[in-house]
Amino acid sequence: MKLSNIDSKKVIKAFEKMGYTIKSQRGTHIKLTKENGERKVLIIPIHHNKIPKGTLTDILNNQAKISREEFFKYY
Repeated sequence: MKLSNIDSKKVIKAFEKMGYTIKSQRGTHIKLTKENGERKVLIIPIHHNKIPKGTLTDILNNQAKISREEFFKYY
């Protein structure tokens, strides 16, 4: 599936399906955490309704360390 601007609520729901939980919110950013031997933390911006594809690519590659295909299994 081609990556495009995606609704921030849908991105958060997809990560929740992967086992992440909402830890906190500070301003327009939500912190998600996952405990699975090693602790993973993701910061998801909710400035606007849509997350730009460049920002989403950065979240997938650098924070979550998953591929687009793996993300879209849960999306």
